[in-house]
Amino acid sequence: MPERGEDLLRSRQDKLAQLRQRGIDPYPPRYNRTSTTQDAAALFEDVEKQQGEDARTSPVSVAGRIMSLRTMGKAAFLDLRDGTGKLQAHLRSDLLQEQFQLVRELDIGDFLGVDGVVFRTRRGEITVEAQQLTVLAKSLRPLPEKWHGLKDVEQRYRQRYLDLISNPEVKEVFVHRSKIINAIRAFLDQR
Repeated sequence: MPERGEDLLRSRQDKLAQLRQRGIDPYPPRYNRTSTTQDAAALFEDVEKQQGEDARTSPVSVAGRIMSLRTMGKAAFLDLRDGTGKLQAHLRSDLLQEQFQLVRELDIGDFLGVDGVVFRTRRGEITVEAQQLTVLAKSLRPLPEKWHGLKDVEQRYRQRYLDLISNPEVKEVFVHRSKIINAIRAFLDQR
């Protein structure tokens, strides 16, 4: 098992070197995000109510962590998750041209910025049609396994950041706990 982890780390480091060889800064200092994933989906739903089927928004810029990546020849789909939710991105080789080659260097866990219009796929999922990609951060360590998640309770408590990444419902617990503690403090301060 340790060999597999070392192989994954080496593979990700090689992809990082390939990005740098292509002249891409894998850790750029700035990215101008216009919408969160939740805002982009809400914007599309508003536009869809006005325009009906085949609605498309004006261009948006969203950023998030790649949680899944599915490639199909000259197209790819990936799921971006930020602090507000999840949004699918559709990458097409005819729209992205040379940038489509980035798909080979992307891994689950990388941070990516996507610029494009939002539309609804035939399966009904709200999606950003990528016209521009920006690598925001290359992840060198793999995320916990998607299907099994983080089962080891001790590891969940020792590495809270992994727990928050792999179990979105844990974030809700943290938010509610914080609100409860703040309410108790406010009550006691008033007394």
